[in-house]
Amino acid sequence: MTKANSDSGTILLLASDLLLSSTVSGYAATAHHKFQSARTLEEAITHIAQIENCLLLVDLGLLELNIAKLADQVPERILATAIAYGPHVHEEKLAAAVDAGFSQVMSRGQFSAQIGRLISQYSFKTD
Repeated sequence: MTKANSDSGTILLLASDLLLSSTVSGYAATAHHKFQSARTLEEAITHIAQIENCLLLVDLGLLELNIAKLADQVPERILATAIAYGPHVHEEKLAAAVDAGFSQVMSRGQFSAQIGRLISQYSFKTD
């Protein structure tokens, strides 16, 4: 990834886990990306409306999250690269994220193990 692409977008985390938010923020800073977090669907939609390039990361364990509603309100260009994660025992929520069009859906453990690599390898499009 070139420096020109590395600072042209934002990592947006929709989650309530403050420890994970701190971890993702650190990885974003290391990769020269901006970082924003949201704790509600409405807050995430507001951020997305103001961001040109965004890697959206969604915690499927977030209370009252309607993944289909989120997907309906996220532009296709963002949804096409969005990543959803949740407890491996919540098979219905993971399947709903796949059905909603998220590019990657994984267990929380997989996400935690791969988040640094996912962020560092992500390249924002600079249309």
